[in-house]
Amino acid sequence: MPQQHFLQTDSSRNRWAWFLFLTVSLGIIWLVILPRAAEIPHLHSEIKFLEQKKIDPTAMFYSDLETIEQTVQNINNFHQKKPNALW
Repeated sequence: MPQQHFLQTDSSRNRWAWFLFLTVSLGIIWLVILPRAAEIPHLHSEIKFLEQKKIDPTAMFYSDLETIEQTVQNINNFHQKKPNALW
């Protein structure tokens, strides 16, 4: 019995260690690497260009705009047929 408890504790520690490692790694990437990458001359000029043109790079691709009206209509039709299906 005590050895099984030891294995469970060791496994739990490994999971927490991996969680901590991944969290710290993500923090370093988000808070250190990406801000420094934004200062690379080529990337910095691209960012400034988008800001000057007021282009949101997180928005949909322009090719998506052609199908958006049909998609919205499909969603509305679905909700009319099954009003309690998703929420």
